[in-house]
Amino acid sequence: MIKFFRKIRQNLLMENLSAEQAGKTSKYFKYAIGEIVLVVIGILIALQINNWNENRKSNKIEKEFLSNIYNDLVIDSIQFTYYIETFKSVEKLHFQLYQIGINNEVLDSINEPALIRRSLYFKQLIDKDFKEKAFSISNTKVRKALIAYTQLVADMETSYKQELERIISDDLRPYLGIKKLYNTKNLFKLKDKFFNDYTFKIVNGLNLVDKNKLIELSKTDEFQQILFEINLKWNEFHSRLLPVIRENDKLRVLIKSELNNY
Repeated sequence: MIKFFRKIRQNLLMENLSAEQAGKTSKYFKYAIGEIVLVVIGILIALQINNWNENRKSNKIEKEFLSNIYNDLVIDSIQFTYYIETFKSVEKLHFQLYQIGINNEVLDSINEPALIRRSLYFKQLIDKDFKEKAFSISNTKVRKALIAYTQLVADMETSYKQELERIISDDLRPYLGIKKLYNTKNLFKLKDKFFNDYTFKIVNGLNLVDKNKLIELSKTDEFQQILFEINLKWNEFHSRLLPVIRENDKLRVLIKSELNNY
C-alpha cells in the first residue's frame, strides 16, 4: 500500500515538472519571437530612414539640376531676342536692296550695309545633349517637355549651320570680297579693342561694307540671285526660331512651378 501511494506521488511530481518545463519553453519561444519582431521592425525603420535620406538627396540634386536648366533657359531666351532683332534688321536691309535692284526705287538711306554679311553667335546652353540628361528628371511632364524642346533646338541649329551659315560663309562673303565691297581701311578703326568677340564700335560715316557699292551691286541680276537665296535661308531659320522661343517660355513656366514643389 505504501508503495502504491509513493508511486502516485512520484507521478504527480513528474507531471508538475513537465508542466513547469513546458511553461518555461513557451515563455522562451514568446521571448524569441518578440526579439525577432523587434529586430525586423528596427531593420524596416532603418531602411525607411535610409530611403528617406536617399530621396532627400535625390530631390536636392534634381532641384539643383532643374534650377540650372531654368537659368540656362533664361540666358537662351535673351540670345533668342538678339536673333529676332538681328533677323528684323537683316530682313529690312534685304527688302531695301530688293526695292533698289528689282523695283528701281531710289531710297534716301539703307540699313547698316555690313548686315548683309552678318552671321550669329550660335550656341544654346540647352542643346541636344540635354536629351540624355532629361531622362533623370522624375516629373514626366517636365521630362517630355525638355526632350521636345531640345529637338526643336536641334532642328533650328541644323537650319542655321547647314543652310544659313554655309551660304553666308561659303558664297556671300567671298562674293563681296571679289566685288571689292569691303572697306578694309576701316576695320581696325571700327574694331572695339576691349573685346575679343568681333564686336565693332558704332562710328558714323565708317562702314565695313561700302554702302554705295552695295547699292550699285544690288542692281545686278547676279546679286539679286544670291540675295534671293540668302533671304530664303534667313526666313527658314526664323521659322525654326519662333517655336523654340514659344517652347522656351512654356518650359520656364513649367520648371518654375515644379521647383516650388520641392
